[in-house]
Amino acid sequence: MATNKPASFFSQILIYGSGLALNYGIGFILLPIYSRLMPTDQYGTLEILNRTIEIVSLLLLTQYGITYIRFFRDKPDEDYRQRVTSTSMYVVVAIALVVAVAMTILRVPLSQLLFDSPDFGLYIILVAVRYVLDMSFVVPFLYYQATEQPKKYIIISTSRFATTLLLNIAFLTMMDDKVAAVLWAQIVSVAVFSLTIGLWVFWKSARVLDRHLTGQILKFTWSFSFLGLYSFVIASGDRFVLNEYCGKSEVGVYSAGYRIAQVLSVLIFSPILRAWSPRMVEQLRSPDGPRQLARLTTYSLLAYCAAGLALSIYARELVWVLVGPDYQACYVIVPLIVLAYLFQGFSGFVDGGIYYTKKTHLKIWHGVTTAVCIGLYFALIPNYCGMGAAWAAVGTYFVLALINWYISIRVYPMRYELGKFTNMLVIAAGLYIANYVIEHNELKYFSEWRMIGQMSYPWLYLVVIGIVKLPLLLAFLALVNWLRIVEPEDKERIKDILRKMRDKVTPGSKPAVANDPNQII
Repeated sequence: MATNKPASFFSQILIYGSGLALNYGIGFILLPIYSRLMPTDQYGTLEILNRTIEIVSLLLLTQYGITYIRFFRDKPDEDYRQRVTSTSMYVVVAIALVVAVAMTILRVPLSQLLFDSPDFGLYIILVAVRYVLDMSFVVPFLYYQATEQPKKYIIISTSRFATTLLLNIAFLTMMDDKVAAVLWAQIVSVAVFSLTIGLWVFWKSARVLDRHLTGQILKFTWSFSFLGLYSFVIASGDRFVLNEYCGKSEVGVYSAGYRIAQVLSVLIFSPILRAWSPRMVEQLRSPDGPRQLARLTTYSLLAYCAAGLALSIYARELVWVLVGPDYQACYVIVPLIVLAYLFQGFSGFVDGGIYYTKKTHLKIWHGVTTAVCIGLYFALIPNYCGMGAAWAAVGTYFVLALINWYISIRVYPMRYELGKFTNMLVIAAGLYIANYVIEHNELKYFSEWRMIGQMSYPWLYLVVIGIVKLPLLLAFLALVNWLRIVEPEDKERIKDILRKMRDKVTPGSKPAVANDPNQII
């Protein structure tokens, strides 16, 4: 199982970023398809099923990706890495099969519990089958990330997304039961890749179950079962509480807005963290490792704040273009979920110290976050439905980031640039409030003109609104520069980063400085 020479860090960010952008773009197409072919209650049913299987994954196989990569990169020995791969595959598939059998046997009680009806048992079986196939592909898929082969990782990922998209369109068109159509499309899609690439990676591995490695992996991950429960409550519990108090239609509308807001985390944080994860051990062993991680965190948060402000101020227009009329109300939650994922992204970066030191048992302290989350759900959702759920997400992810940061600096002391983070957050929030005032006054004084523009000249209306709101984005950049959030030496670093990125994407350009694949910032 020979590995290729790793690409530079910035190359990997570019590859992961462009690949994830394509994948999310393909996946994004599903949102208008769902919103036009699926009633809000059926989309809500699908979300409840997805979140149900997610809690199973989080309880039993949570954080398995970072576990596999952490052990795979622990030693450069090829035989050791082959044994890590095969052992991980055995463990994941065995657990998934046990779960799927249990779900199938308990399908009627689960249907009654989730939907107050025994008639959804077939959906439970389909979800269980999809779960086994998904889990069988986890390690083979992550193998390409662990070996720093981002091009293959993205090609496989994009191919899978495209296959799923085409199957979704075909099945939704042919089948009357839209929920079953989506589930069957996902099953067929993942089966194709599990039975081809999955089997190939397994064949190239040691094909043995190493008992010693199994023990080490279980020791590393035992506390993740608690973390999985916490993660489920934080990331998905809102759908269940919404379903209980506000109905499946509200779940569908809320989920549409949530999916739109997630785009920035996928396009900004995910490619950087994917490129960082395989290098984490080597980088944090170096004397300059803490400083590099702090810089990487600052740059990532700054990019997210700028993009998050743009998405938030144009959320109303974006939703109007993307989704059907039944889902239009979801735009109001987009800025809040964007803010929540800002804190979640910060939490992902400060996790480095915890995973590097292998003191994952300290994450059990996130029971505090879970308690806060549950309290916010029941305090806000019954009265405010989707908006209450969105504010609960903001409060929860803030507490999550705070606890993660405190634990991380205790086990691996380092200084994050919290002052800069606070400044950029205050600027973005202030400018969004200005945008809120603009939209409020537009609705109050120009609602008739707005309706005429939308109906008669929709694209002209979008262009005009885009120009009117553009100064808010320019003001963010100006204030960031005026408050020296980006210091002079950092500007030079950013210019150097942009030069390297230009060299990677511009055909025939000659790099000014040779790229060191181990250099982060």
